[in-house]
Amino acid sequence: MKKTPLFFPVLLIVVALFVATACASDFIELCAAGSLQEVEEALSGWADVNGADGENGMTPLMAAALANRLEIVDILLRASADVNTRDGDGWTALMWAAAKADATVVARLIAVSADLDAQSSGYETALQLAVLSGRENSAKLLIEAGAYVDPRRERGVTPLMLAAAEGCLGTVKALVSAGASINARDGDGWTALMWAVNSGDERVAEVLLAASADAGVPDREGVTPLMSAAYRGHSELLFLLIRSGADINAAPEDGAPPALFLACNSGSAESVRVLLNAGADVGARHTDGLTPLMAAARKGAVNVLAELVQASADLNAEDDDGWTARRYAQEFGNEEAARFLAELGAK
Repeated sequence: MKKTPLFFPVLLIVVALFVATACASDFIELCAAGSLQEVEEALSGWADVNGADGENGMTPLMAAALANRLEIVDILLRASADVNTRDGDGWTALMWAAAKADATVVARLIAVSADLDAQSSGYETALQLAVLSGRENSAKLLIEAGAYVDPRRERGVTPLMLAAAEGCLGTVKALVSAGASINARDGDGWTALMWAVNSGDERVAEVLLAASADAGVPDREGVTPLMSAAYRGHSELLFLLIRSGADINAAPEDGAPPALFLACNSGSAESVRVLLNAGADVGARHTDGLTPLMAAARKGAVNVLAELVQASADLNAEDDDGWTARRYAQEFGNEEAARFLAELGAK
């Protein structure tokens, strides 16, 4: 009896896999852009409801969720689509819906017991993806359904930090109400409050502070939310942080200047005024004997100089090299600031 060559059954397997993959890709395209009738006819004939794309592992259900096609999602679920299958990056249909679709699709997948806390290979969950994409209704649905509110992405970033960074006030409130960790720190030592301050979002910062966010938690370099607000010239945030007990005269461990110096360098007279009224030391010294007045003169901010002078800053204080504030203004080409100081009798 003549033997069948070994390569023949192998060839049959390869061809079968190729055909199956091609069919899966065709059906996935139908679920993303085809009509309801086309999808139903394919399901009753040649389509595999759970057939995955050979390139990235996407399933028909993922494609329908990604395309925000609730009716197709319903058809696939009725045909026993696996709601928790993962693609090549570890994403589920719920993750795709949370990132790209309306809350109605997210709600449908939640209703059929989609895994709320599945994590992708990049450590993303559906909740994190909803927050990142600004889909507040989807985020709230996931929170209400019991999704874990403190998963960590790369660098230790939590959903609350993401919501604070994006200014998603409603999501921040929902996460706080659900017990999210207010003072958790990411890999750089940033809390959700620091993320809110970095974005200049007063409303989010106020919600976090009301929920007992610690205004004095520094990052890995010793920078506090107050220092960050001062550096950016956010006077309203400074007021909120000071009211919550932030240390006005604290200095970073890495030798960076205290908040008043940072505010002077920002050029924000209002921020400087807030700090001075709260008791910031107008005569403080930094590296090489620099004073806040010198920092403002170097910046050329006349309105800031006026605030410091009104707070009794020493016009003729000298740094370690004998430079005065007026000298700083002159050396840095700030003629208006130099003239302002000269008219006050500065040397």
